[in-house]
Amino acid sequence: MINPATRKKRLLFLICASALVLFYIVYRRAASDGSDNDYGYVVPDFKAIRNKALASEMAQSSGGNYEPLDEIRSLLLRSPVVVFSKSYCPHSRFVKNLLKMHYKISPEPLIKELDLDPHGPAIQDALLEISGRRTVPNVFVGGKSLGGGDEIRLLHGTGRLITEFKSKVGKSFAIERVKESESE
Repeated sequence: MINPATRKKRLLFLICASALVLFYIVYRRAASDGSDNDYGYVVPDFKAIRNKALASEMAQSSGGNYEPLDEIRSLLLRSPVVVFSKSYCPHSRFVKNLLKMHYKISPEPLIKELDLDPHGPAIQDALLEISGRRTVPNVFVGGKSLGGGDEIRLLHGTGRLITEFKSKVGKSFAIERVKESESE
């Protein structure tokens, strides 16, 4: 039989050990950067943000299980730079050419041509919901919309594009300006 003093000591030890384990778990979670990909940025779960009633209404009206927010999130997790574009749009063409000809980006930007995708209109509607813009191009860097053609043109013209991209994306990402002689 265990005496009461030993029982109290064991109980106190168990309480302290449990508190220490909980503290460690909370500390590790707080210290974590929360990233869910290799590049070090977080892409929110857009469906959790959206009103559930709206989500079920859209699913019923589309007649299927396709969810454009899932596709957008998947694309944003695959590459730190994603350009939502239309193949015939001159502003989209400008941004794609600018990034390809004047910058060396690794990994390369992922281009999603909405006019060539059967779900393009649904994706474009979802882009409005999450970024506040339905127009193309819509350039996402580090999981967040950086803007469209005007914003990218301004960043490039003022020499701030590299700094802005690097501030949005951390690990395993490289961007540098290509020398004029190389880009011609």
